[in-house]
Amino acid sequence: MQAELTLLLQQTVQSPRVAARNLLDRNLPVGTAWLAISLMAALSACLTGVSVLAAPEQIEPNILVLFHNPLQVALLQAAVMVVMAMLIQGVGRVFGGAGRFADALLLVAWTEAILCVLQLAQIVLVVVSPGIAAALGLFGLVMFVWVLANFIAEMHGFASAGKVLFGIIGTVFAMAFMLAIVTVALMEMKG
Repeated sequence: MQAELTLLLQQTVQSPRVAARNLLDRNLPVGTAWLAISLMAALSACLTGVSVLAAPEQIEPNILVLFHNPLQVALLQAAVMVVMAMLIQGVGRVFGGAGRFADALLLVAWTEAILCVLQLAQIVLVVVSPGIAAALGLFGLVMFVWVLANFIAEMHGFASAGKVLFGIIGTVFAMAFMLAIVTVALMEMKG
């Protein structure tokens, strides 16, 4: 099992589409995908808690308050992953993709697992060298976006991960724009 996970991790970094196909070809039940999302949300919340303990001075005080309740962090993380899976499936379908929601959940959970490995390494490095830990964080963000683009392309049967990358960027901008409109509308209603 450990050798299989190590191989999948290696594939994810070196050839993300192969890793995605490897995961998708397992035809895991949707319950397994939901379990993976739950597990990754809990693990991520734990690692976030450890990160806060390791370097609380590097976190904005207003944001630090959010991390005091691990259950809240886990629920927020799970919600973000589920919304991400919904967008991956929904936006991909709009552009002619054939991916299923259960597949999106599974791929998002595996992507989060990769991020958890990077976060663990970052926690260790922040004690030794905060600069290297920050560089690893930036590398992790770039890798996350590239792996995600390849995973989405494989899941939906798209030829180009580059085009999917532009789709991700466009979706993020559209979501940010809609969120800004809703925020302004709510603020005007209060005022």
